[in-house]
Amino acid sequence: MRDEGIAWQELDGELVILDSQRSVYLTTNEAGAMLAKLLVEERSTDDLTSALVAAYGIDRSAARADVEAFVSQLETKRLLR
Repeated sequence: MRDEGIAWQELDGELVILDSQRSVYLTTNEAGAMLAKLLVEERSTDDLTSALVAAYGIDRSAARADVEAFVSQLETKRLLR
């Protein structure tokens, strides 16, 4: 995740990420909030997938698809470094 110009607010386990420089925001569910927090440091898709599997007990292919979709949203909104 980028750290410059980004503000976060956690509300009831969900996360709102605001890019104040571009007036872009993203809201996440609980799983997205966990992934966003992990992305403060560089993580691989496998790392993120394993974290979802461990936290929610979902199968690996579903977790990987969720990770790829979430990372794609972050990239589209230019929230990643």
